[in-house]
Amino acid sequence: MPYYREQLLSAWPSHLTFEVGGQPPKIDPEILASMTMTEFGGYAPNPVKTRRNQIERTRPADKDNVPLMAPKFLSEKAREPTSSTDERRGSDVVEALGAVALGAGLKAEVPLMYRIVEIKYSKFGVDDFDFEYYNKTTYSGLEIHIANSYSNPLLQLYRFTPLLRNLALQHTATSCLSETCLLCEMGFLFNMLESASGQNCQATNFLKTFSSLPQAAAMALLEEESPNNSLAAMIQVLNRFLLERISSDYKQMLPQSQALDMTLAMAALTSIRCVKCHSETHSMKGQMRGPLPSFSQVLKASVERETQTRGWCDKCRRYQSLATRKTIQGVPDVFMLNAAVNSLEAKQYWATPGWLPSEIGIIVEAGQLFCYEGEDLRLHLQRAIHYITVYELIGVVADITSGENQASHLVSLVNVGLSAAEPQAESQWHLFNDFLVKKVSKDEALGFNPSWKVPSVLAYQIKRGSNAVDDSWKENLDTTLLYHDYSYNNPQSPKEYRLLSASEAPRAGTQVAIDAEFIALQQEEIEIKADGSRETIRPSRLGLARVSVLRGYGEDEGLPFIDDYIATSEPVVDYLTAFSGIKPGDLDAKVSQHNLVPLKVAYKKLWLLLNLGCVFIGHGLPKDFRTINIHVPRAQVVDTVELFFIKARQRKLSLRFLAWFLLREDIQTETHDSIEDARTALRLYRKFQEFDDAGVLGSILPDIYARGRELGFKVPSAASRDGTDGPDRGAVSGPATPVKKSKAPSSATSSGGAAQAWTPGKGNLFSSPLK
Repeated sequence: MPYYREQLLSAWPSHLTFEVGGQPPKIDPEILASMTMTEFGGYAPNPVKTRRNQIERTRPADKDNVPLMAPKFLSEKAREPTSSTDERRGSDVVEALGAVALGAGLKAEVPLMYRIVEIKYSKFGVDDFDFEYYNKTTYSGLEIHIANSYSNPLLQLYRFTPLLRNLALQHTATSCLSETCLLCEMGFLFNMLESASGQNCQATNFLKTFSSLPQAAAMALLEEESPNNSLAAMIQVLNRFLLERISSDYKQMLPQSQALDMTLAMAALTSIRCVKCHSETHSMKGQMRGPLPSFSQVLKASVERETQTRGWCDKCRRYQSLATRKTIQGVPDVFMLNAAVNSLEAKQYWATPGWLPSEIGIIVEAGQLFCYEGEDLRLHLQRAIHYITVYELIGVVADITSGENQASHLVSLVNVGLSAAEPQAESQWHLFNDFLVKKVSKDEALGFNPSWKVPSVLAYQIKRGSNAVDDSWKENLDTTLLYHDYSYNNPQSPKEYRLLSASEAPRAGTQVAIDAEFIALQQEEIEIKADGSRETIRPSRLGLARVSVLRGYGEDEGLPFIDDYIATSEPVVDYLTAFSGIKPGDLDAKVSQHNLVPLKVAYKKLWLLLNLGCVFIGHGLPKDFRTINIHVPRAQVVDTVELFFIKARQRKLSLRFLAWFLLREDIQTETHDSIEDARTALRLYRKFQEFDDAGVLGSILPDIYARGRELGFKVPSAASRDGTDGPDRGAVSGPATPVKKSKAPSSATSSGGAAQAWTPGKGNLFSSPLK
């Protein structure tokens, strides 16, 4: 086959090729054998091997649109024996993706790594899905089962733009409590993506706030209200909307600062001239972020273009044709450019290899903008006659059209090396296809194909801003919220918590106990297949209803300092009272007797504790944190589920069973209470410390599981305990181990004073000062 440098005319794009039919199915040999021949043909009885109106599919399988094979669920892998084959499953997909990467020539086939990725759900929900299968990097992807998650690529692009990232986090660390502040939500999201270090994340809270804005619905930016709109067009409108919105949010805090406008806004003088009388008016624009379709000369023409519209002329006193032209006065530190790739000619420009420059230089002089790239830029830098501002390409949001039978979707290609704390030796381009993240070459990232890959949004940042990661916001956290009450309704009922005092200020290593309760805001969507099997299309959506945080140290250990109920304006489909303790009316500001706060206030308290370095103690915390939409590093989590777990047994123990067996307490008898659950988890952690210090933990765990198997891992009813007060301990005896000197830390002391001595193997195993 000869080699061609250009695409052949015979390589028809996918939108111009159509399936017109399939081959007829082969006649069953049984029919041919029993056929009665006549002069016009033959006939035979129908063996009826298919159902009514069912026909055989004869079209060949569409190999170009083969989706990525979903991995096994985590629960399935846990039941399989470990082998070298299983260990390589995660790397196999990376190798497969690399094997089909875009080559030097333009290909009509879409590489697998660009295709739509889907989350599969088992009976354990989304937590059972193996996200690590798709991401072997240290950069976190975003999940797609949330409404309006088409914005994921744009949020990733913002997150890797250092100057924008810095401003978002600095604003989030202030005292801003506005429920509609997208800049705060952006800061929360960026912080979560950074601390997750490759674990999957979700933009739940950001998208919830965004979806609640009336302007978003008016501009047709919500997927459910604009199902037929082009995602490429929606992401460009969203880009313009978000930049305007976060600029407004940034100015809400006093003293007002223009730092965000200086970073994102282009100063321009707009001149409006009447074509008839030539009278001219001028106005200064500080925010010009229109769509810019290309670079260098085209970029200049796009910025300074003259447009004609019909409008009112004060001099002529009538409507005339008005010519509008913008004169550039200054350029921002970050260019967010919308690429309007609509015409076939524009697509061919982008298909030219190397047409998108990695660096551009801009000179503003006498109201004119000049843009240079490549050799011209190098020569201007050498001559140093004019002051030239150099910009580096941060990344691209691209529209991917996989084929006729697949909807288009968006991905981002980002040079993550520019947002690292230290300069990198070479560019670090990565593909972010929702939760699929993969390192790619620069040529792959900047190569476009008009048939399936075209750019939608581009980000350039001033070169001196590269690697300018500013984490000073961590030293300037406004923690006022932790020491003052914030309430919608100011309830008159007695409070079950006491606020922190200045002497109890949390710091790195401070232990706190936490538990949260949730309500159902949306039922799960289930598809019933023809064979009767059920498949979860979208899991139920839960919302935070209550969160309690207790002191985990000092004389007041176990005393709550946060007990917030979260007000919600969304309809509640199920209060889950048996599991949450939340009843109708508890979240209604008009009738609730509890301390009601907006979601942002409750979330920010937890976010402050996280960034102050607190250690969270609780039972089954990963699922709680996931629903709250916050990522807590493992070093800051003590989960009693994992402390009392034998991996080989493949069963994790409930908080109620552990409390009954180890603490001789019955909890959750009627419903759940977050304060009770958090306090119980804290006491279980203290019990674990006692066992660990005494060196008897290894013998205690098998006893717990043995007793659990006898009871079916359920707490026996009161009637089955023969009238005894509390759990029966007759079947459990203390381990016969040598006496060890206790090394319990001072934090293990009870509120009544110093911890009493406890000797393993002597007396009652469960006689502890913390029982």
